[in-house]
Amino acid sequence: MRTTRAVTAPVLLACGAMLAVSAALSACGSGSASGRAGAGTAGAGTPDASTEAIVQCYRTHGDPTFPDPVYDPNDGRWHFAVSPGSAPASTQQACRRLFPSATQSQPVPQAQFQQLVRLADCMRHHGVPNWPDPDPDGSFPLPPALQTKTPTDAAALRACGQYVPSGGINAHAVS
Repeated sequence: MRTTRAVTAPVLLACGAMLAVSAALSACGSGSASGRAGAGTAGAGTPDASTEAIVQCYRTHGDPTFPDPVYDPNDGRWHFAVSPGSAPASTQQACRRLFPSATQSQPVPQAQFQQLVRLADCMRHHGVPNWPDPDPDGSFPLPPALQTKTPTDAAALRACGQYVPSGGINAHAVS
């Protein structure tokens, strides 16, 4: 035996509303990528000017077969087809000016810097004689010998804890 159910007006209205919303969302997503903002974007048709300038520079300065950039529809950006680092060093040097420069870290406030200098002095006094002074940005450039923590380092850090900033020590490896 088969039973049927009457579909009520509210159910029909809800289905119609969902279809309308779905159609509206589909229309929003079908625009071109040129409306997207961000580095490396200029729409799906052409690469942005800075990417194109880098490619032309590479071709002019020793890498004539450097490939065109490729568009990735997933992120809406143009990317180098191969790493610019794969080009000859002379080419990279000639075109370096076209790449966005890395942002320089700001110096830490003088009082914080003096506290870090006291930390370095304390570390040296407590058994780590080659502990470096901090860089202006407040980080410590650690040579290879200090990149592995030893019991002596741990003991010195405990003894000098009063000088360690609340956010901890910022260190970076140097060779």
